[in-house]
Amino acid sequence: MDIRSITIGDNLAFSFENAIVHPEINIVKALDKLSVVQSVYGSYSISLDNGEKFETGEGGVFIAPSKVTQHINENPGADGTMTAQWVFMDVEVNKLDKLDELFSFPVILPSKYNQRIFELISSARGAASFSERLPFLSEIISILLEVATPIKERSELSLKVHDFMETNFGRNISAEELCGLMGCSRSAMYQKFKELTGSSPSKYINGLRIRQSQSLLIKTDMPVAEIASAVGIGDQFYFARLFRLMTGTSASEYRKIHKVRESS
Repeated sequence: MDIRSITIGDNLAFSFENAIVHPEINIVKALDKLSVVQSVYGSYSISLDNGEKFETGEGGVFIAPSKVTQHINENPGADGTMTAQWVFMDVEVNKLDKLDELFSFPVILPSKYNQRIFELISSARGAASFSERLPFLSEIISILLEVATPIKERSELSLKVHDFMETNFGRNISAEELCGLMGCSRSAMYQKFKELTGSSPSKYINGLRIRQSQSLLIKTDMPVAEIASAVGIGDQFYFARLFRLMTGTSASEYRKIHKVRESS
């Protein structure tokens, strides 16, 4: 692939240190930026879009493309705490496409890069301005490209389905709507949807709803019942069961843990 230019847009370099973590909690989220996350002390278990689960090991690094659902468990060290650091980046190639739309990356970065990634993220975190941070982010991107594999562009129908579900997950979506969207019969729709997304319609939309509810739990003080309704689940008891099933904890406990994390 002919790369003529790479542009780094919005980005964040951050960490948490010596945090008490709960390995039984399954953190489910998707970000609008490419994520490069390193376990400094303790480790992560990570799967993307309900795929195979991987272990970083201590000092290991996982890579998650933007808008891909991350299922994460934080595994503490011997003292029950964990330290981690990360960068989130918007990266555009040739002023046209996102880096993680053109290339796929291994979920776990080869361990030979761990020490250099530690140095680069640490330096990016300590930079006082974007211009000071840029050289470190650029080298991280260079490392990613060393392990990247070019991928085919997603089909127009796949993008269409993704955008429709992202826009409408807050309401009931009928099978007939999906049949019309994909131009197929009801009997063929479920198989076609799985081929496009890797999931069933109900599992896909519930993932979107729980992901959005997690964001609302951390970023707002809305009551849990209001959040359930806002993400399209009118029955708060069903919401509570689904949230625990997908994350391993209750919504209120999730809020308590992660509001402390976000403010630290």
